[in-house]
Amino acid sequence: MLYVVKSFKEDNISNKNNPPLSEEGVQFGKNFKLRNNRVKFDKCYTSYLLKDFGSALILVGDKLIVERSHSLDNAKKEEVTDFIKSLPIDASILIVASDEVVSMIKDSFDCMELK
Repeated sequence: MLYVVKSFKEDNISNKNNPPLSEEGVQFGKNFKLRNNRVKFDKCYTSYLLKDFGSALILVGDKLIVERSHSLDNAKKEEVTDFIKSLPIDASILIVASDEVVSMIKDSFDCMELK
């Protein structure tokens, strides 16, 4: 099963090109994790953006290695589609990405968005 999550709120004050999570985003992520703790993942993928990576770390902690992929960095449909097609179909996979990438995945693949 493929699960997708939009990255949590970023810190707009620092490093405008690649902002980390804000304190509000971290708190939201912790609450989000508590609401969804029944879902277990075999693999976790995210882009190289700090907000995506930070969101993924909050969700999986030290239970999984968060693997980064440049294919999830932007919304180039062909890259995202090829990446998703390359994933194992018999695993529970979490993808944390931007709104645009998550929307693209939801439109093209059978997946569940965690909210």
